[in-house]
Amino acid sequence: MEEVEYIPRDEYERLESEYRRLRRRYEETAAYKDDLERLVSKSRSPPLDCGFVVEKLDESAIVNLNGVLKALPYGTLTAKEIENLQEGKYVFVGRIPDKNNPSGFTVGITEVYDRMVTLEVGEIEELRKEDDDGEDGSGSGWIAEISAGKGRGRIYKKLGDKEKEIIKEGMKVGLLPGTLDIKRSYSPKEYSRYEVTKSPGVSFNNIGGLKTVKQELLKSIVLPMVNPEDYSRYGESSRRILMYGPPGCGKTMCAKALASALPNCEFVKVGAGELFSMWLGESEKNVRVVFKAANDKLEDGTNDYAVIFFDEIDALAQERGMHTGSSGAPERVTAQLLDILDGFYELHPHLTVIGATNRLHLIDSAFRSRFDKIIEVQMPDKEAAYSIVSIYVKNVPIDHYLIKEKGSEEEARSYLTKEIVDYMYSDAFVETEIGRIKRKDIITGRFIAQILGYARDKALEERTMMMMKKGAIRNEVLKKAWDEEGFSEVLDVGRKTKDFVKRYKHVEEVGLNMQHLKEGFDKFVQRRAEEILASGYEEMPDEETGMHY
Repeated sequence: MEEVEYIPRDEYERLESEYRRLRRRYEETAAYKDDLERLVSKSRSPPLDCGFVVEKLDESAIVNLNGVLKALPYGTLTAKEIENLQEGKYVFVGRIPDKNNPSGFTVGITEVYDRMVTLEVGEIEELRKEDDDGEDGSGSGWIAEISAGKGRGRIYKKLGDKEKEIIKEGMKVGLLPGTLDIKRSYSPKEYSRYEVTKSPGVSFNNIGGLKTVKQELLKSIVLPMVNPEDYSRYGESSRRILMYGPPGCGKTMCAKALASALPNCEFVKVGAGELFSMWLGESEKNVRVVFKAANDKLEDGTNDYAVIFFDEIDALAQERGMHTGSSGAPERVTAQLLDILDGFYELHPHLTVIGATNRLHLIDSAFRSRFDKIIEVQMPDKEAAYSIVSIYVKNVPIDHYLIKEKGSEEEARSYLTKEIVDYMYSDAFVETEIGRIKRKDIITGRFIAQILGYARDKALEERTMMMMKKGAIRNEVLKKAWDEEGFSEVLDVGRKTKDFVKRYKHVEEVGLNMQHLKEGFDKFVQRRAEEILASGYEEMPDEETGMHY
């Protein structure tokens, strides 16, 4: 018979107490397990809602939920997800365990959604300093007047330091819905539509003739730069200039040459189509933006000088009262330009405004009087034409036999210049379907450039074809394509080079001759005559236009 071990009573009581304690611990653990499984199940359930983050805090984030701002804990997000969380990012909101109640739940951020909220678009109309101390004693700050659309009208928003650094008047901004915090800024779209160049690269030396126009521009703008003390003391320089004359006579080139001559100067070319808008108030606002953008760059030192050039300004500032039945945009633009040029808006002293037109009689009379100088840009006479042609002839290859005949290359260029000018300025008439006009009455700088451009291209075409005929193509890939695609047949190289391949021994001997120049003139003269007759420039009424130079 097995002997039963004797357990003292005190030891038995101790073991029984330990058993009961472990039993209770087991039951508690089982209950905790059930609660945990229930919590995990609920945390994995679909989110209650979706919103976007407005502001990040240390332990939570301000979330916009259907237009209501709520502070929600980060919940199940990892440390990396919290670090990468951005304002404007969409997040899912759902049930998460409550830290203060182990068996309870609260609402928090459960997941980051891979989408950003769409920013509302606004435009900074005005920035102004707030000098008075606020109610909270925070002191002065900046207030932005923002046009936000969507029926809101204007919003007056106090700016933080970061917001003030990234915006300027006229800028488009991206606003966070709900709080309307400025999250992005964009350069004014209106300004970027125009032709904006630094030092356009046109020299007065590249413009033939127009001596009087050049003199007036230099006297108005450059001389005050040389002697700023006297000009500032005894009188303001002429910074508002209007040039008029037939199309193609060099108005735009003179404006660009002036901008190129001024140090660190920006040239802004504006046309009517870029200013007018179908929306009420947009057209005159576009005018203000052009001037303000140029002014701001001068104020902050980005540019030292600026030239705003209004091409075909008659389309912007026609006589008021002519647009009955229209939206009124032309008259509002005229009024806005009048205010700016009359000094209603302060302009930087290094900002020059130049207008150009070939229909001076259509410009509003009050608008004309706002210009300090009105300069006539005349069609080139025979002497001016010599100057223009000689500039273009300098940069073209000259026919070898013509050089040999005249004794030197310089004499050959002088001969071509004299001959083509005499040919253009003959007393012959050009007959068109809409009338007749003398040759000399259709000559403009642009027309001369067109003739010389055609003649140059013709000479280079013949020189290149002869190079092809002799097999002098250096680029092997191009030579292979030339043979495989049959470019010789397409360009009819054989027939076109048949005569002058016998005349010239070397490719370099092919160049410009009088035949090319006459061919260019005859090719374009008919169309040019019709343009001059159709423009009605010669039929302008005589009237007092103000100051003439």
